[in-house]
Amino acid sequence: MFANSDAEEELRGIFLDSDMDIAGDIQEHVLIRKDDEIIGGGMLAQTDDKVFHLLVFAVKESARKHGIGRLLIEELLRQPWQYCIDSSAVLEKNHKVTTVAKGQSAEFYKKVGFVPCDFSDLAQPFHEQCLECPELDDCNPVAMVYAA
Repeated sequence: MFANSDAEEELRGIFLDSDMDIAGDIQEHVLIRKDDEIIGGGMLAQTDDKVFHLLVFAVKESARKHGIGRLLIEELLRQPWQYCIDSSAVLEKNHKVTTVAKGQSAEFYKKVGFVPCDFSDLAQPFHEQCLECPELDDCNPVAMVYAA
């Protein structure tokens, strides 16, 4: 489900615990809930007809290592147009999702089918997002792509 303003503080806390933050309007983020608790979320942007970019993705630390992150990301990858608020696509196959993994998160993305790629393979402005970042050396960003 898409988030609303009531979820902003809780989702922001989950993202901040993973060194991220809300990316854009809260209503553009997808939530995963267990009972009444938000345990994860993410945000996709469509960058071309069959191309999407995962801007942020995180699962609450207490919910990690239980397969919840895998379930959420697999659903986002299966039908990214369903979870991208401004999507104009309805696809069955042959779509691509890119992201930039920070630090150790690249290993998680590899487990769900992403492969490292060159930053030049990412759409604008994502292909240059790390160039000016003061945390570049500590972050170890990895451009990644998933192709359905």
